[in-house]
Amino acid sequence: MKRFQLLVAILIVAVQLSYSQTAESFYKKGDSLNKLKEYTNAAAAYAAGIRYEGKDADLNRHWMAAKAWSLANIPDSAFSLLNIMAKSDRISPSDATGLENDKDFSNLQSDKRWSDLLNKAKEKASKNYNVEELIYGRKDGVALTMLHLKPTSKPNGKTVLWVMAGSWYSSYQQAERSVRPSSMYLDKGFTVFLVILGSQPRYAIPDEIEDVKRAVRYIRYNAAKLKVEPNMIGIYGGSAGGHLSLAVAMADEKIDSTAQDPVNRMSSRVQAAAVLYPPTDCLNWGFTGANMVNMGDLLKGSGVYGAFDFRVWNNKTRTYDHVTDTSSRNKIGRESSPIYAISSDDPPVFIIHGDADKTVPLQQSTSFVAKLNEAGVVNKLIIKKGGDHNPMDMMPELYQFVDWFEMHLK
Repeated sequence: MKRFQLLVAILIVAVQLSYSQTAESFYKKGDSLNKLKEYTNAAAAYAAGIRYEGKDADLNRHWMAAKAWSLANIPDSAFSLLNIMAKSDRISPSDATGLENDKDFSNLQSDKRWSDLLNKAKEKASKNYNVEELIYGRKDGVALTMLHLKPTSKPNGKTVLWVMAGSWYSSYQQAERSVRPSSMYLDKGFTVFLVILGSQPRYAIPDEIEDVKRAVRYIRYNAAKLKVEPNMIGIYGGSAGGHLSLAVAMADEKIDSTAQDPVNRMSSRVQAAAVLYPPTDCLNWGFTGANMVNMGDLLKGSGVYGAFDFRVWNNKTRTYDHVTDTSSRNKIGRESSPIYAISSDDPPVFIIHGDADKTVPLQQSTSFVAKLNEAGVVNKLIIKKGGDHNPMDMMPELYQFVDWFEMHLK
């Protein structure tokens, strides 16, 4: 009976999408059906997308399909996809841990195949990636860290610094989940650093920008030890991570040659940037005059108020005071918005932004690129039709970032 249901589900999905057969359309159909808890049909849609892409299908797609099969109580199909993941050269340690803790696979855990699958996944993951955690700075008594990923093919000396900062929040878990997506750079010989910041709600945007600069300086100072070229550093991030990346990329060159710490005597300049759907202008959010900096209730409702909770040092009380004055907050907001720092000597910038993004207005990217064009800065903008605020919506265009860094880091 289940086999018959499976065949029917695949047939229905194939008919529904016969006029728009792209992997993306299959996956979106699967997402919609999954939300409706129509798990068998969702799994069939995901599986169709995977067959369409073949070996290029991302492991996340296999994961989603396997979960749907599990929830539909069709274990053989679920294990078929999970075994592909367990044998993949892409599976990372965080993937293996994630599979083990994913409650949607509870239907499979009593199956004798489950423990064998997990063991294979963990063993394979440990061999796939060379990951080392580095301390790139210290502040307020705590360490700032990043994950150092060494290339899986012949090193080319080029570096991609990936800023971990969704909603201006940064964590080790974000970095762990980003190990596998880094493979698109590692396979081309790039060295990748997944940078974890002091993040909101404890630290605001200006503090985070300084942390990213510190990370760049650390890599440049230790270039010989890290086996990278000091002037082949690219920066990458999505959403708030894209904002911080551009804030550093557009920043004027300021070197403190008298700094006590030799790392701080280095330049924080990068040679190229590639970002997804970045906030670029906090003073004009979506349209002229929509000042995000002073929208307190909106920021709190969005869970990002801490990023805009600006503070300044009070030397008299030796404490940090909250900045509440509107004009002062606007000044900091302007200084934190990369669109106002654009100049003709800035590095090349590549942006991908969806026209259906409901989180960061497309205007943030189009207005930024207009300013880059005015300044004569090399740039590229892809507006992804139907793309929302999700990196999976940016496929396959996202892979062009690798070519961008290969072209401009030289």
